[in-house]
Amino acid sequence: MLIDAAELRARLAAGERFTLLDARDSDAWRTATLPDAHAFNVYDYFIPDSTEQEIAAMAGVFVRAWQSLGTDSATPVWFEEETGMRSPRGAWFHWLIGRDDALILNGGVRAWQDAGGELRPGRGEHTLLAPQPGAENAVRFQRERVASREEVLRADGERTVILDARRASEHDGSFVHDCCARAGRIPGSRLLFWEEVIADGKFRPAAEIRAAAHKAGFSPHQRIITYCHRGARAATVYAALKHAGFRDLAVYVGSWHEWSEHQELPVAP
Repeated sequence: MLIDAAELRARLAAGERFTLLDARDSDAWRTATLPDAHAFNVYDYFIPDSTEQEIAAMAGVFVRAWQSLGTDSATPVWFEEETGMRSPRGAWFHWLIGRDDALILNGGVRAWQDAGGELRPGRGEHTLLAPQPGAENAVRFQRERVASREEVLRADGERTVILDARRASEHDGSFVHDCCARAGRIPGSRLLFWEEVIADGKFRPAAEIRAAAHKAGFSPHQRIITYCHRGARAATVYAALKHAGFRDLAVYVGSWHEWSEHQELPVAP
C-alpha cells in the first residue's frame, strides 16, 4: 500500500505501468509534478449524508472520474507534497471500490526529488469529483471499508470502536469549525491525532504506529471506525493502521460535520 520514491523510480524505469495521481491543488500540479502525473482532487469532495445510497453514489462518482483518465489497467499511485491528508484519501477511494493495488507514494513530491526524480509542469485537465445526485450513479463498493452514522451509533466500544483523528481541542469540544452545528465528540470515541502517525512527511514505521494505536486503546482484533471533521484525516489514520497490520477498518465519511448536524445524535462534550 506504500511505495517509496526509489522503488517507484526503479519500477518505472523497468517498464511497469503506473498512473501517477497528484492530489494537490491544480496550481501546484501545473507548476511542477512527477512526469506525466494526472491532477486528481478527492480532498474537497464530500457527501451530504452517509446513507447507503449516498455512499454508493459517492463510489460511482469516483469510478467515473477514475475511468475518464483511460488508465484503468495501470497501478494507481497517489501523492502530494509530503504524506498528509490528501494522498491517503485518494488511495482510500480506490480501496473502497476494490482496487487493493492502489499505492501511496510515501513522502510525496519531496521524497521523489530527494531520490533524484525530476519534475515537470502538469499538463491536461484537472480531474475533480463533482456531486451527481441520483441512484443511477451508484456502483458496488467494499461495504466493510466505510461506515454510516447508523453503524457508528451501534458501536459497542469493545468489538467495534470509534477513533477520532482530530486535534485534542476538537475532541474535547473547546474548538469547533464554523460549519459544524455543535462542538464535542462522538460518545465513546478515543483520540489518535492523525499527526501522530506521520513523521518528517512520511508514515511512521509500522511498529511505531502499532505502539501509538495500542497506547490510545486500539487493538488489531477490533473493528476500528475512524472519523475527523469531514473524512480526510480519518483516511490518513485508516491508511496508517492498514500499513501497521490492522485489517478491520472503516472510515465514517460523514464524520463530525454530519454527526453534529443531527440533533437526535448524542454528543460527548
